Amino acid sequence: MSDIRLSLTLYALSAEYTTGRFTLEDCLRKAAQMGYTGIEMVASQMVPEYPYPSRAWMDHFKELLAKYDLHPVCYSAYIDMGTHADRDLSEAEIVESTRADLEYASYMGFDIVRTQHAISPKIYRQMLPYAAKVGVPLTIEMHHPHNPTVPVWQEYLRIMKEEPEYSGVVPDFSIFAEHPHKLEKIQAVEDFGCRPEMVEEITARHTAGDSEEEMLQGDYTVPEKNYVKELFETYGDGHAHLEWLNEVLPYTRYIHGKFWYLDEDEIDRTIPCDKLLPLIKKAGYSGYMASEYEGHHFSETLNSCEQLQRWVNMSRRILASC
Repeated sequence: MSDIRLSLTLYALSAEYTTGRFTLEDCLRKAAQMGYTGIEMVASQMVPEYPYPSRAWMDHFKELLAKYDLHPVCYSAYIDMGTHADRDLSEAEIVESTRADLEYASYMGFDIVRTQHAISPKIYRQMLPYAAKVGVPLTIEMHHPHNPTVPVWQEYLRIMKEEPEYSGVVPDFSIFAEHPHKLEKIQAVEDFGCRPEMVEEITARHTAGDSEEEMLQGDYTVPEKNYVKELFETYGDGHAHLEWLNEVLPYTRYIHGKFWYLDEDEIDRTIPCDKLLPLIKKAGYSGYMASEYEGHHFSETLNSCEQLQRWVNMSRRILASC
């Protein structure tokens, strides 16, 4: 039996938040108004004094969650390898940062902490007893270009299989992306100087299955050939490996529903949600799936809330029909 609930990663409202149009409370209010029941906090973006927030701020945050009846699903941690200009973080510093993330997430009532693959398998295994101590699972996001076939991820998944109680994965839909979205094609023309007709031709050839080598031999400008390379780097051969779901769902505690743009018809033409969501539901996944809008990386003029509402509508429609 599947029980898929929708959460919002507040990172999806980055354009509004970073420009001062929304406060943190505005973001939470909007999440509730759009029908989300849970939220994800990207701590390095919205938590003052991260990674060591004050008790007063955390208490205020819990009051805001109660005010808008929102559940704290995911505390997204950030291992900042660039903290020091002359070196990466040491193992001891990564351990300390992760320990703090788990401790503060526990105090604020979050279900999980999501860390990144900058945490090594060695350190990840080392942190699981502390996750058990504070009662908060420590999960790792699987994000493009990573996938279950990458050696380090085979090691992470082995750890999760051996120590399942407080480990887990957060698959990001970027690993299933097939085709460029509308904003990316506009950017190729307006910012990088590609010819509109060539962008459409290249996109169509990629969808049809032409190889990267064949396309780079075409009569294209340097920016257009860069667009070819970008397509293959981001979308591979243009076909999602849906079989990867079987390898990650047994260890999945949370899902990132990545998307960049939905038109008025509320159909995602970049990520095959019409195939993914039924498979996730059929597998019996129970938990939260987050809307993770990232169109703000391509345009800050779009209304993020409008895009997010379209994603909610699309997801509910697909899940109700399967």
